[in-house]
Formats: sequence, structure tokens, C-alpha cells
Amino acid sequence: MRPLFLMGHARPLTWVTFNRDGDLLFTCGKDARLAVWYSENGERIGTYDCGKGVVWNCDCTLDSKRLICASADQKVMVFDVCSGAILHEIPEGGPCKFVEWNRKPDEQNKFVVVHDAFGSQSTKAIKVWQASKGELDGPNGKPRRLWSQDDYASRCVQVRWGPYDQTIISCHENGDIMVWNAETGEYINEFRAHKQFITCLSFSEDRLLMLSSCSDGSAKLWDTVDFKCLKTYQTDRPLNACDISPRFNKSGEERKCHVMLGGGQAAEDVTTTASGEGKFEALIYHMVYQEELGSCKGHFGPLNTLCWMPDGNGYASGGEDGYVRIYHFDETYFTDKFEP
Repeated sequence: MRPLFLMGHARPLTWVTFNRDGDLLFTCGKDARLAVWYSENGERIGTYDCGKGVVWNCDCTLDSKRLICASADQKVMVFDVCSGAILHEIPEGGPCKFVEWNRKPDEQNKFVVVHDAFGSQSTKAIKVWQASKGELDGPNGKPRRLWSQDDYASRCVQVRWGPYDQTIISCHENGDIMVWNAETGEYINEFRAHKQFITCLSFSEDRLLMLSSCSDGSAKLWDTVDFKCLKTYQTDRPLNACDISPRFNKSGEERKCHVMLGGGQAAEDVTTTASGEGKFEALIYHMVYQEELGSCKGHFGPLNTLCWMPDGNGYASGGEDGYVRIYHFDETYFTDKFEP
């Protein structure tokens, strides 16, 4: 398995994600760049003009027409994927850390965003915005805010849509996960998921399973109906990213009950160790048996973000080293069987 090595960012990567078809890869970095690539050959198609602030993450609609990003410039931006044109620029009350479209395929007209309080002139908040299809397609309309929620103590790291777009799920630096009503913003539930900083949330396709990763080296699998912890995966390194294989939803021999975890030694300590000692590999664990199945080397700095391809035939990762790697799995990944 020889990865595609992409050099398009001058600073650490913050986010990588595919469109639903899997032919496009979007990458965000601390260099204020949001780039799009062909996932098959690693060719860069272009970049989107996001201003001068860090681009913390982005999300593409299921029809691959609209792209939204969260910028540290205290704004959310909506782009036309094909032309790169800016459709909307929405100012917020602080540096935006995470944004995501709702998951309803035929009516993807809402997005959730979280921004931090930074200095005396900014505030923290989780917000849900809505816009009709016509308002998203042209500059004449403007998305309108449905609700804003700031009743949480610890800084919010990520905010995601729950099953059937009925809830909003947020993770926080103190290890808490909070659940909100997606229509009204009202508080529903809160629980201590980890003892330390939660770094990432990931979901199965139907969003009934949730995977969380923590800086203490653990990851946990949750049921999003009653939020019971189903499985715990313990590693020997701080974790920055996690993802559930899309092949979990397949049937028969095509099914793979795998989760992927990544992280490594803290960035400020990297210069004092070799790449092998820093534990920068991406780890594949069995979802049920909680055992490590293998690892993929590559980055020479902490792994900041990773994402499975939508068909589960490979993955992409972005690191503190500023590089993106795309892995297309060999045939042995699909033919080898795990024996507990």
C-alpha cells in the first residue's frame, strides 16, 4: 500500500474530509487554506479564498454542490464547490471552530456552528442557521439564525448533528458531551464521557453509533439513543482523531467492523524524538473485540485529522507536518480475516 503524498499546505492540517461520492478530498490548514483534490490520483483542483484566519474545518453537502467552512476570522463561509465562488459570508461573535450541514439528503438547508470567546470583544456560542435552497444558491438571500446556546461551562471542541437531525451533540475540553434539541436549542442531556480533553467525534452513517477520542489515549463507542458506552479502545498515545469505517454498514464478507484512531506525541515535543518513538501511526482497531489490527506509518509529526473514504476502501490523514496522505488499501485488506 503506497500512499499518495500531497503537499498543499504550509502549516499543520486541521481537517480532511471527502464528499459523499468519494472523488473529492477537502483539506483545511492553519495556513488559512482550504484546498480540494482528486482523491484517485492526488491532483489538486484548486483552493477556496477563506481570508487570513485558520480554517478549522469544512463540510460538503451530500450533492457536492455547496461547501461550508469555519474560520478563525470570526466568520462562516459558504462556497460553490465547482466554481469556488463565495455564496455567503456570515460574521460570528468569535473564532469559529466547527461547522456541519444537517444530514437530511433532500433538504440540507441547516448548519450548526460553534465559536469561541477570544478576548473581551467575542463570545462563545453554539448556533443553528437555516436557509432555503434559493437562498443558498444565490447572493440575494441570507441564512437566518434559528437559535443560539451559550449555557455550557467548558470550551466546545466540536458540534455535530445527531440521529435524524433531531439533536445537536457537542463535546467539550473538560471531557463532557452535551445533547441539545436541534429545533429549539434546549438542553437535553449531559454526561462525563472522558476524564480529559475530548478531541474528536465520529459517527456511523445512520448516526446511531458515535465514536469519541480523548487526549488521554482512549476512544469510546457510544449508543446515541441512550448514550451508553458500548466499547472502549485504549492506546499508548494521545489521540487527536477517530473515525468509524463505512464498511460497518455492509453485509456479508464486505463488512468491516473497524475504527481508525490517530494522534501521537504532543507537537511541542516532536523535535526531541524520532518518528517511530512519537507514535504518529494511524491505528486500526476491531470495533467489537477492541483489539489493534494494524497500523499505517507515514507522518513525521502528530496526526491531527483522518477520514475514511465513503466506500471504506482507504482513508486520508493530515498531520502537524503539513502533509496530507491518501491511502488506497491493498487487496489483502479485503481478503484477510480477523480471528479473535
